[in-house]
Amino acid sequence: MRSNSFVKITGLFVFLVSLSIYSFTLEPSTSFWDCSEFILSATKLEVNHPAGAPLFMLLGRLFTLLSFGNPQKIAWTINFMSGFFSALTIFLLYHVIIKLVAKMSDSTTLIIGSAVIGALTFAVSDSFWFSAVEGEVYALSMFFLILSFWATLKWDEQFGQPGNEKWILFLALITGLGIGVHLLNLLVLPSVVMIMGFRKYGYSIKKLVLFFGLGVAVLLGVLYVLTPVVMILLSKFDLLFVNRLSLPLHSGTLLGIFFILALLGSLIINFRKKQKHLFELITLSVLFVLLGFSVYSVNLIRSSANPPINFGQPNNIFSLINYLNREQYPKRPLVYGQNYNSPLLDVNERSSYDFIDGKYQPIQLAPDYVYDDRTCNWFPRMSSSDEKHIKAYNSWINISGKRVVTKQRNGEQKTLVVPRFSDQLKFFVRYQFGFMFGRYFMWNFVGRQNDRQGKGTILNGNWLSGINIIDNFRLGPQDKVPLWLKNNRARNTYFFLPLLLGLLGAVYQYKTNRETFFIVLALFIMGGLGLTVYINEIPITPRERDYVFVGAFMAFSIWVGVSLVAAVSLIQQKIKNAKVAVPVFLVLLLAGPVLMVSQNFNDHDRSGRYAARDFAANILQSCPENAILFTSGDNDTYPLLYCQEVEGLRTDVRIVIMPFLSANWFIGGLRNQKYNDPGLKMMLAQDKYDHGELAYVPVLKKFNRDTSWQEALNFLNIESNKAKVTLNSGDRVNFIPLTKLNLQVEAGGKSGKIPVSLNGKNGLYKHELAFWDIISSNAAERPVCFVSKGEAAKHGLGAYLQCEGFVHRLIPEKSKSSSMFSIGKCDPERIAAKLMDEFQWGNISMPSVYADWNTVVNLSVFQARNTFNEVAELLIQKGEMEKAFQLLQKCADEIPLSKIPYDIFAIKQAELMLATGHEKESKILFDEMEKNVTETLEFYNSLNETQQLRLKEAVQRELYYLNQLIVVSAKFEDQAKRMELEEQMKGYYQDLIKNAS
Repeated sequence: MRSNSFVKITGLFVFLVSLSIYSFTLEPSTSFWDCSEFILSATKLEVNHPAGAPLFMLLGRLFTLLSFGNPQKIAWTINFMSGFFSALTIFLLYHVIIKLVAKMSDSTTLIIGSAVIGALTFAVSDSFWFSAVEGEVYALSMFFLILSFWATLKWDEQFGQPGNEKWILFLALITGLGIGVHLLNLLVLPSVVMIMGFRKYGYSIKKLVLFFGLGVAVLLGVLYVLTPVVMILLSKFDLLFVNRLSLPLHSGTLLGIFFILALLGSLIINFRKKQKHLFELITLSVLFVLLGFSVYSVNLIRSSANPPINFGQPNNIFSLINYLNREQYPKRPLVYGQNYNSPLLDVNERSSYDFIDGKYQPIQLAPDYVYDDRTCNWFPRMSSSDEKHIKAYNSWINISGKRVVTKQRNGEQKTLVVPRFSDQLKFFVRYQFGFMFGRYFMWNFVGRQNDRQGKGTILNGNWLSGINIIDNFRLGPQDKVPLWLKNNRARNTYFFLPLLLGLLGAVYQYKTNRETFFIVLALFIMGGLGLTVYINEIPITPRERDYVFVGAFMAFSIWVGVSLVAAVSLIQQKIKNAKVAVPVFLVLLLAGPVLMVSQNFNDHDRSGRYAARDFAANILQSCPENAILFTSGDNDTYPLLYCQEVEGLRTDVRIVIMPFLSANWFIGGLRNQKYNDPGLKMMLAQDKYDHGELAYVPVLKKFNRDTSWQEALNFLNIESNKAKVTLNSGDRVNFIPLTKLNLQVEAGGKSGKIPVSLNGKNGLYKHELAFWDIISSNAAERPVCFVSKGEAAKHGLGAYLQCEGFVHRLIPEKSKSSSMFSIGKCDPERIAAKLMDEFQWGNISMPSVYADWNTVVNLSVFQARNTFNEVAELLIQKGEMEKAFQLLQKCADEIPLSKIPYDIFAIKQAELMLATGHEKESKILFDEMEKNVTETLEFYNSLNETQQLRLKEAVQRELYYLNQLIVVSAKFEDQAKRMELEEQMKGYYQDLIKNAS
C-alpha cells in the first residue's frame, strides 16, 4: 500500500475516538455483578472466584496507581483499564480489517474507509460498549483475541522472511497469557490455524474443512490436554515429595516445573540439531503457551499469603487444579448425558487432596452421578432437574418425548416420558441459539427494545428495528406502548442498516476472497454457535449473557466494514469510473457507527452513577457494630466486599456468603481475623469439615426435650462410637439426637432464646450445619444480620427480625407480623434518620444519570421503597405526620417514578402521603401511576389473544395495581376519579381476563 503513514494516523484517530467515548461514559465507581470482585482483587492482589483472572489482577494493580492513593478513585482506574484496552482492541481491529480488505481492493481510500467503518461499528456496538466501561474481564479478553488475530496476519504478511516465526511464538505466549484473563480469547484459534494453513498450503474446500477442524483440535488440546496434563504432572510430583519424602510444600511442584522445562529444552535442542524445524517450532510454541499460562502462579502465591479475600484458596497445586476446574460449581453435560427427569441410579465418589496438618490428605469432591442410560441423550440440552427449569423447558418447546420404562434406586419400575434427540435440537435452536444468541446479535445490529431482562414475552429484552410494520407484527402495536416503557433509554433502533451492511460485506467477501471470508466466518461461528453449544444455557438466567458473544459481533463488524468496498463496487458496475468512494464512505459511516452511537450513547453513559457502591454502603452502614452479615447473591455480596476492601468502609462487619458455606476453605477462612473483625467462633472443629465428616449429619429424635444448639454441636464433636450411627452406605457418622433446639441471642441489651425445630428433617447438610454453627457460637456476643429476610425465613428465623435499615437483625423477640414485606420491629426515628441523612442513592435522581435495569432490580430486591413506607407508617401511627411526609417525599425525590418504574410500594407511598394530610403531593404521585397503569393496560388490550395469554401474569399484576389505585382514590375528596377507574376496571377485566383465560 502507498500512504502507510495515513493508515497509521487514521488508526491513531480511531483509537482516540474510541478511548474518548469510553472515558466519557465510564462508571465512576464499582458496578453490579462480578465487577466489584475484580476491582478489589486487582487493588490488593486478592484471589477472586474460580477460575480466576490473574493477568487482569496484575494489570489492574498497575492501573490503580493512577488513583494516586485516593481509594474512591481506584474503581474508576480499573474501569478506565477496560476502556483503554477496549480502545486498543478497536485499534487492532482497524489494522486487521486493513489487512483483510487489502486482499480485495487496491484503493487506499476504500481500505482505510472500510477499516474505519468496521472498527467504529464494533466500538459503539451495544454489548462491547457495555463491557468497555466497567471493571470486568471481557474487555481485556477481547484485546487478547484480536491481538492473536493481528499477530497471525503479521506472520502471514512476513511469510517466507527470516525470523517471521517470532510471530508464532508471540501468538503462543499471548494465548497462554489470555487464559489468565478469560477463555474467550481461545475462540480465535481456528481462524489462526486457517490463516497459517491457507498461506502455506493454499485454499480448497477440503483444506478449509481440514484446517478448521485442526484449529478446533488445537483449541481443545490447549484447554483439555496441555494445561490439565501439566497441572496433573506437577501435582504428582508434589504429592511424592511432600507425603513420601517429607519435603516442604511446593518442593515437588518446583522440581516438576524444572523437569518440564528441561524436557522441553532438550527436545528443542534435539530438533534443532536434526534440523526438524517444524517440531522445534511446535515445542517452542508449547513452551511459550506454558510460560503465559504460568501467570496462574500469582493465584497460588497470593493465596498462600492468606489475603482477606481468598476464594477457592488455591494455595497448593491440588487446590489450584480444583480452582481451575471450577469444582465448586455444578457441571452441565455437553456431548452425552441425562435429561431433566432421568432417574439417578448411583453415585461415583470423586476425591482430590488438600494440604492439611503438614501433609496432603484426601478430600471429597462433588460426586459424579450415574443416570439410567435409557433416559440419556446425545447433545443434552435439557438436563436441569430444577422445577422452574422443567417448567421453562416445556414453555419454550412442545416436548414430544418418548416413553421409557425405568428402574428407580429403590427397585421400583416407573414409566417416564423423556425428551428425544429432536426435542434437544428444538430447544437448542429456539432458546439457546435463537433467544440467547440470535436475540443478542440482533440487539447489536438491528436494535433493542429495552434493557429489561427478556424472558420470552413481547414486553422486555427483545430486538427492535424501528420499522413499524415489522415491530408491530412481532411485538404488538408500537404506537400503543406505554410511555414509561417507550422512554427506556435502551430503546435503540438502527432500522436493520448495520445488519444489511454486514450481510452485504459478507457476500462480497465470499465472492471476491473466499479464504478471508471463511477465516472471518470461523471466528463468527466459534464466537456464536460454538460458544452456545459450550455454555449449554439453562432457561432461567440471573441476567442477560450477551457480553460473552462479543467475538461473533466483532467478526460481523468486519463485514460491516467490507460493505464499503462492496457498495462502491456495485455502484461502479452501473456507473463506470464513478468516483464515489468518499460519498459512499460518508453514507455508510452515518448508517453504521454514527447512527449506532447516537442511539446507544444515553444508555451506555454511566458517568455520575454510583448505585452499586452506594447501595452496598447503605447495607454496611445499616449494620450494628461488629455485626455478622449473611448475604446470598452477587449483588448483595461483591459490592459490599468492594466497600470494605477498597474503600475501607465498615471493616468490623464480617460478611458470610451463604452459597459458599458448602466450601471448606470458606468455613475455615471465617475463623481468621480480618481487619477490625477478630474472626468468627465456631464450635465444630475445622478438621471435621475438611475430612468430610460433616457432609451429611442425620437428625434423630433420641430425646424428647429441647436443648441449646451449642450442646447439639458439642455432641457432634464427640468421637465415641456411642455418638455415631451407621448409614446405609456402612459409614459411621455423628448425629443430632434431638429435634427441639434453641438459640441464645443478645440484641440491644436484651437476651433471650429463639426456638428452632428440626421436625421433618432427616438430616442436615454441611452448609446448614455451618450456618447454625456460626449463629449459635456468636449470637450471644455479636449482632447477627441478614440482607435478605427470605434467607432467615428458610431457617425458621423470619419472625425474629428487626429492621436496621437495609438489613434485618436477629432478635430474641417474635414479631407480630409474618409478612415477607413487613420490616417487623424497628425504631422508626433512628431508621428514618438513616434514610434521610446517612444513606446515599447513587445519584439516580439526577436527570443526566441513567438508572439501568440492574439498578431498578436491586432497588426492588433491597425493598428500598418498602422500607421508606414501613418506617413512615410507624411514624404516622405515632402521630408524627410531618416527619412521615418528609420521609415519603425523600423517597419520591431519590427514587423517582421517572427512573424507577412504579410498583405496589409506589402505590402504597401515595396512600401514606395522603394519610399525612398532603393530598396535593399524593395526587401528583397517584396521577403519574394511574397514567402508567392505564397506558399499560391499553397496550395489553391492543394485543392479540395469543400475546395476551403469554402475558397472563403481567396482565393480572396490572389489574391488581389498578384495583389498588381505586382503593387509594376512594380516600381523595374528589370521588370522580374513583368512579372513572372503576368503570375502566370493569372493561379491562372483561376483555383481558376473558382472553387470558
